[in-house]
Amino acid sequence: MSGASAKFLKAIAQAEALLARLDDQDPMAITLKTMMTEAQQSQKRLDRLIKRADATEENLFKTNKTLETITKSLMRFVPQTVVDVLMKGGADVEQVAEIRRRNLTVFFSDIKGFSTIASRHEPETMARLLMDYFTAMSEICTKYGGTLDQFIGDAMVIFFGDPKSNGARQDAIAAVEMALDMQDSLKGLRAKWKAEGITANIHVRMGISTGYCHVGNFGSLTRLHYTAIGNAVNEAARLETLAEPDTIIISADTNALVSEAIKTDGIGPADLKGRDHPVELFRVTERRDIQLNQVISVSGDGFNILVDKTVLQDKDAAVAALLDAADQIKQNN
Repeated sequence: MSGASAKFLKAIAQAEALLARLDDQDPMAITLKTMMTEAQQSQKRLDRLIKRADATEENLFKTNKTLETITKSLMRFVPQTVVDVLMKGGADVEQVAEIRRRNLTVFFSDIKGFSTIASRHEPETMARLLMDYFTAMSEICTKYGGTLDQFIGDAMVIFFGDPKSNGARQDAIAAVEMALDMQDSLKGLRAKWKAEGITANIHVRMGISTGYCHVGNFGSLTRLHYTAIGNAVNEAARLETLAEPDTIIISADTNALVSEAIKTDGIGPADLKGRDHPVELFRVTERRDIQLNQVISVSGDGFNILVDKTVLQDKDAAVAALLDAADQIKQNN
């Protein structure tokens, strides 16, 4: 019983005690009876409202828990970047539902000699190993804002540039930075597996390419998959097969975008299936000793902004120019 209810019952008891001492026809007794009746009716209405409020609160709690469960389940089957757009709502949700043309940086990876490794270990061991591997790689993908397209056996497909893009340059840098972090993470995973008695020698090769693709929901009337198709996707897959274990091979287009932030070595032209001429390839070596936030790169339909703070001399003039451009955009609306 709440404190308010206890006080109400105490007041009613005191009123009844007072009535017992009064004559029924006494005006005070009549008024007191009327007030008691109204008070009791008000208390009943208040009790009903409290019950309804409690029921509503309980329903809201259950609904929130259900939505939380659905969201967590959705994140296991739909890329995190897409879930974020869907949860945010607005016009971006319609864009996710469409198939559109986007400039993407696509990442492919697979485990060297996985079939041979799998044949030498029990299925339970391989399942646990893959779970460790994919979990660690997925967390790194989320850290860099990549869209995890799919797992294909031991392979991973990730792309940058949709549903959200930070500009072609930053998307490409994020993809290569992600790959480098993945290779670093694998060193720790190998040590962990060795300590657990798993002798599987896991080494991963990676390929990255940049180009225009069609991205969106592809599939049948009964089942869709959010993915990308295009030359950049095919090229990334082929570059991955050319990479040595523990290395990252990138295309010339990707290299042009990341050269200020990433050190690479040219490995010469190579013949790729589907290309009618040899293409230049590059092997990623390391990050350059610069801060990536020194370059601001933002682009979209109808605009492209690039500010390199390492060479910027007059910051006030740059800010004034950007504000003037913003005013002109607003005036055109």
